[in-house]
Amino acid sequence: MIIERWLLIETLGRVDSWSVLAIGTSPREWKSFQRAVPGRLQPLVATAYASGSMVDQVLPTSRQAWSGQHLRAVPILGTDQQVYAIHLWVGAGDPPPAPGVAPFVIDARTRRLDALTRGLWPDFASDRTSRIGAEIFEMVERFDGALDLVANLTRSEPDSRWLGTATVRSKTGPRSILAATRNAVTVAERHRWRGVAVDVTGTVAPQHKSFEATALDMLRRAQPNLYLAIVDTAQIRLIRWVTEPVPAMRWASIDERTVPHPADRPRIIAARNAMRSGADHHQLRAVRLASENSGWIIANLEISPLPATTPNSPAPEFVLVQLEVLDNPGPA
Repeated sequence: MIIERWLLIETLGRVDSWSVLAIGTSPREWKSFQRAVPGRLQPLVATAYASGSMVDQVLPTSRQAWSGQHLRAVPILGTDQQVYAIHLWVGAGDPPPAPGVAPFVIDARTRRLDALTRGLWPDFASDRTSRIGAEIFEMVERFDGALDLVANLTRSEPDSRWLGTATVRSKTGPRSILAATRNAVTVAERHRWRGVAVDVTGTVAPQHKSFEATALDMLRRAQPNLYLAIVDTAQIRLIRWVTEPVPAMRWASIDERTVPHPADRPRIIAARNAMRSGADHHQLRAVRLASENSGWIIANLEISPLPATTPNSPAPEFVLVQLEVLDNPGPA
């Protein structure tokens, strides 16, 4: 038994599949709960889970390393009041503050994220508890596993799980956030992914922007009317802005099918089909995109496939779209 350090135990699946995600701020990749916590202490964790209330007591005298120690098991509840994780501490006296944790839920069909970000301490405090689509990545500085996560959400194979680390901007600077999520076992509920995000900055240093991202920043400075976005090929949805979003473009928290002008949508669908059929490049000229003032922003699009994230995928799952906003848009 690990003494004097907080264990973060995810309880997102069946009891026999619970695992330890972090020891203090040191990540663990689905480490077995049954192996990490002595059998005689597991019922106390189960009590905290079943009751949704903290268990705080002095352990009985025994020959074990935890003999007479103070145990505290703190449940972490999501927006639905279900217990997503347990923070467990065993040691002498009162424990130190536990690392920040935020429970969240993702609906893979609507791509809506509901999170209790206050669990990550005031640095991440926000009045917004819900984000949709590309908004999810707005505060991300670097997240190499982003497309792998989106691909897993898109497939939503029953009883799946995903874990990865991202560098996220906070009020005091970049932080390293470990995210772990699971979906339901049943086919009917497989699109609902529950998860927890934990601040592991104390052990995992925030990553700098990748070389590619730095190069894109230089390109943007040289061509200020150029923007880049990642779009999926299944439903032509905006996944993530690689650069900052096109100014005044209406893209957040809406049905993305309403962004292109209705007359331009058939051309966009044809471009998507070309990508899925093996084309390595496609151009679209003078595409009209909805603006925040109910008008249209005119842009030329350059579309290229991205490497598949799913093994043996017959077609690219995502494409990189370069948007060149025209200074002289012409008629809408």
